[in-house]
Amino acid sequence: MKSFVIKPSLVGDLTYGNTTIGSYYGTMVSNWSRTGTTGNFHFEIPVNTTAIVYIPAQNIKDVLESGKPATKTNGVTYLGKDGINVVFFVDSGAYDFASSSVPQANNEGETPE
Repeated sequence: MKSFVIKPSLVGDLTYGNTTIGSYYGTMVSNWSRTGTTGNFHFEIPVNTTAIVYIPAQNIKDVLESGKPATKTNGVTYLGKDGINVVFFVDSGAYDFASSSVPQANNEGETPE
């Protein structure tokens, strides 16, 4: 089974990113937006593939998927924390993550680690 890594880069004053990538396995989608410390992340993982997904958040409790705790969602497995991100393993499907603790850019336009 093929696996992808999705790690949105919310740097500087960027407020959104939209990407669609075609592959031999199907179309993968990664869309995100942020306002202040709130971020929304929409991912689509092709059939018969998986992904490691990085969500900017201070704590696992700050991350929801489709309005419920991400750890309660079928097909989503919490892997741990990596710097400013909470990391999940996800099965194929569509996911709508939300983070209430996305780091804000500093005055130099960089997102702190």
